[in-house]
Amino acid sequence: MFKLIGQLYQTKLFTIVRLIRLIEALMTTGINLMAILRITAKLHPDRIAIIDERHRLSYAELWQQAESLALALHVNYGIQHKQKVAIACRNHASAIKSIFAFSRLGTHVFLLNPEMSSEQIVALAASHQFDFYIYDEQIAQIFTHPLFSQKCLPAYHQTNDSIDRISSHPLQPVRLKKVKTGNIVVMTGGTTGQPKSAVRKPSILNFLPPFFALLTQVHLDRYKSVYIATPIYHGFGVASLFIGVALGSTMYFTSRFKAERACELIEQERVEVVVLVPLMLQRMLQLNSGALASLQCIVTGGALLNPVLVQDTFERVRAILFNLYGTSEAGFCIMATADILAQKPGSIGKPVRGVQTKVVDNMERILGANTIGRLCIRSAWTTSKKNWIETGDLAYRDLDGDLFLCGRVDDMIVSGGENVYPIELENIIILHPDVESVGVVGIADPEFGQRLKAVIKLNRDARLDRATLLAWLKPRVARYQMPAIIEFRDELPYTALGKLDKKSL
Repeated sequence: MFKLIGQLYQTKLFTIVRLIRLIEALMTTGINLMAILRITAKLHPDRIAIIDERHRLSYAELWQQAESLALALHVNYGIQHKQKVAIACRNHASAIKSIFAFSRLGTHVFLLNPEMSSEQIVALAASHQFDFYIYDEQIAQIFTHPLFSQKCLPAYHQTNDSIDRISSHPLQPVRLKKVKTGNIVVMTGGTTGQPKSAVRKPSILNFLPPFFALLTQVHLDRYKSVYIATPIYHGFGVASLFIGVALGSTMYFTSRFKAERACELIEQERVEVVVLVPLMLQRMLQLNSGALASLQCIVTGGALLNPVLVQDTFERVRAILFNLYGTSEAGFCIMATADILAQKPGSIGKPVRGVQTKVVDNMERILGANTIGRLCIRSAWTTSKKNWIETGDLAYRDLDGDLFLCGRVDDMIVSGGENVYPIELENIIILHPDVESVGVVGIADPEFGQRLKAVIKLNRDARLDRATLLAWLKPRVARYQMPAIIEFRDELPYTALGKLDKKSL
């Protein structure tokens, strides 16, 4: 704790003035996310907080509009402490104002992926019995369903009430009660299957260890601007938002990620930090790596970072690269620093302070170095503090204590009596100079039980064929790792969060 206070003092994040503002915020709003926003707004009122496709808001404006929104939601819509509200929005100011406003009211906030189907959203509404909904105009048709009648608002609307409109028109001052923050609930899963909820209780004490890691190792406090490209309805994105607010960063958002627009934004605004999933980084490097010259720090997470992309980033961009590993239940908990990635580009790094990890077999026995097993995590800020969380990932730890992922538990196949991990073949095929991306899955086989199928997207103008690739693979992989089927496609399927969609494969 004393080391943390010292670090915060050095970065000017722990001062007498900040302490006074903290006490003032807690006495006025209570222990909730609005207190963090209020502190930054009081300290840096004129600093730009958010720049998106519609708005450019200072911290004072963001705080005032979020407060006005909280009051309007309470007075005009009856939103109260401990109610459940759902936000189905992309990255924009109205979604951000809603998160802080609902936290100020002490509600439980559920972040929904707006890419979900109407059937999924209706099913979630029926099972969770939400009290209120915020949604984007693009999915407005879903919210004409009788289930949502009289208890929803669009984020934006040209004529009717919306989050944007009511937050911009303050009501007569009415003092809201102090409240403790409700839960932030990230709905896990992609666009297939029914999402499950991962609950997080935003707590200052729980927030400090990962925040400390980002200060001491990533040094985010050194930078003034950050482009948060990953969706804020995902745990990685919403955590980046809260950290950006706590640091008083100028944060850039785009409602949808498009590589061309992202490169233009970074180049024109001289953005210093970008937070994104590996697929986004790959597409920007392919399109225009020169546009990324202003970047000093790249933080990836939310999906697997393959070693070839690591090497490509080091060669083409001068920015320092970090990779964060986390789960919806545990949040950010393991980090690969630039030094680790330079030596071991396939590693996800080491646990951050306050996190325990173990690799176990099917009998729950802890495995030694270089032995693949199930990765389990426990930390102070996980959804279950007493029990270990099963990440669903296979991993091993090397002699230095660095962790390496070996795919998902349900990805592993048994081929001719051998345990085979698709990720191992993926990591080899991606090294071929003609391959842009690859996904490997298990398929039934009458002789071996299961074999591997590789689905490949080639680089532009590449002419690789099956026979040539098999000949290239032969000296590089074991016999049981050779793919039985190789399929070339123009595109590979990805979820809305940028993860390779192996269910589709």
